[in-house]
Amino acid sequence: MKKWNKLFKLKNGQLYWKESRGRQSAGSVAGTNHGDGYRTVRIDGKAVYVHRIVKEMSTSKKANGFVDHRDRNRSNNKPKNLRTTTRSQNNKNRKSWTRKK
Repeated sequence: MKKWNKLFKLKNGQLYWKESRGRQSAGSVAGTNHGDGYRTVRIDGKAVYVHRIVKEMSTSKKANGFVDHRDRNRSNNKPKNLRTTTRSQNNKNRKSWTRKK
């Protein structure tokens, strides 16, 4: 997408700022990890997941629906590891969990 290509450089699944923004210098890794494994960046006051931006930059199309990590590794944002899915397909790729008693 044009907007993303103006802001970021994509290399090996990582986004790098093209220009300095606030405390982030040009060439630094874009995004913040909030402890859950997903990275986000703030664009125009809105938080956007890095994996969605990577998917859109690698396909040049808007990512409709969910963007799923094939290997379930939330920090692996390489384009070949990301796929666009429905909610149902995304839930099938989740780790199973058991209810605590």
